[in-house]
Amino acid sequence: MRKNHKSMQTNEMKKVVIGALDDLKADNVCVLDVSSRTSVTDVMVIASGTSSRHVKSLADNVISEI
Repeated sequence: MRKNHKSMQTNEMKKVVIGALDDLKADNVCVLDVSSRTSVTDVMVIASGTSSRHVKSLADNVISEI
């Protein structure tokens, strides 16, 4: 039961992060399941932007949405 609760939190967080990236039109959004490789995190979300300012805005938006 504990794992299901953790998975639900992971899925909710993943949706929030992807939504925040989509809001500011992030490029090449990729979601990697790393749960079997590390105990630090279950999912990594990688995205790119069109400029350093765009990438900074993406990061700021993800932080503010969380």
